[in-house]
Amino acid sequence: MDRDPNIVIIGGGTGLSYVLKGVKKYPLNTTAIVTVGDDGGSSGDIRNSINVVPPGDIRKVMISMSEAEPLMNTLLTHRFTSDSLFANHTVGNILLTALFQITGDYVQAIQQLGKVLNVKGSILPVAQKPVTLCALMDDHTVVYGESNITSAKKGIKRLFIEEEDVSVTPEVIKSIKEADMIVFGPGSLYTSIIPNLLVPGVKETINESNAKKVYICNVMTEPGETDDFSVSKHVKVLENYLGKDSIDSIIANDDTEIKKEVLDNYQKKDANLVTIDYDEIVKLNKELITDKFIYINEKKHVRHKSNKIAAYLLMMLIETIE
Repeated sequence: MDRDPNIVIIGGGTGLSYVLKGVKKYPLNTTAIVTVGDDGGSSGDIRNSINVVPPGDIRKVMISMSEAEPLMNTLLTHRFTSDSLFANHTVGNILLTALFQITGDYVQAIQQLGKVLNVKGSILPVAQKPVTLCALMDDHTVVYGESNITSAKKGIKRLFIEEEDVSVTPEVIKSIKEADMIVFGPGSLYTSIIPNLLVPGVKETINESNAKKVYICNVMTEPGETDDFSVSKHVKVLENYLGKDSIDSIIANDDTEIKKEVLDNYQKKDANLVTIDYDEIVKLNKELITDKFIYINEKKHVRHKSNKIAAYLLMMLIETIE
């Protein structure tokens, strides 16, 4: 191959940004495709006031892919105090929104700020307009809005988008078509990964691609989304939206030696370790890669080791293109 391999990573929020921190260190053409359904916090306030793509997830991804000075990244994550004019907003969210108003195009806005931040790779919103994520619940009620879906604490039967005129960002289709590997996650299954697949044209293009398709499973279950989900359950739900037998490989954490105080803090919020149900995964006929992929950060949160995940992805990518 006379070019660097193309890797596309699909998701949103914290999980996606952690993987990208590791991936950016390798000679890869990396594209991050980010969901546009966020309606909470600063992003939700900006989205609701001027009807633009919520900037929060994109900001997190930009910082993770940036090679700028630490002070610049600190500036973008700075959140104004609650008693200020810009209460609850981050500098990065405001800058992205301002650049969108100047350029009139969200992809251009990201590219311009990306130059300042020396971002390694491309970042694309899956659509250039915000979408309203909706969920049909187990009790047959319909909940509107990403933040409301999570807080409803009900079982989710089906996700859909309220808007009928949503168009995929053209560069998203191009990047998927050119990908050697497509990675899903880690991140919230129902509110970060699957919403990307609901935008017309995305899952169809993915399924037409010969790229290797990898799912990085979450380490912890998420209350209101994936209560009691095993690894195989995550994959089955993802393939309900993407298509049966779409995923080739699964990356899952098998490190269960987590301090009791850390697990207790999660369990107080109704979150637990995702179990690897090997027997069920065998039935799915997929490659399973397990290792001790996690560490505990200073806030006692369980996080993926970005360098280790990236190294595995690189090895899998090399095997794919050889």
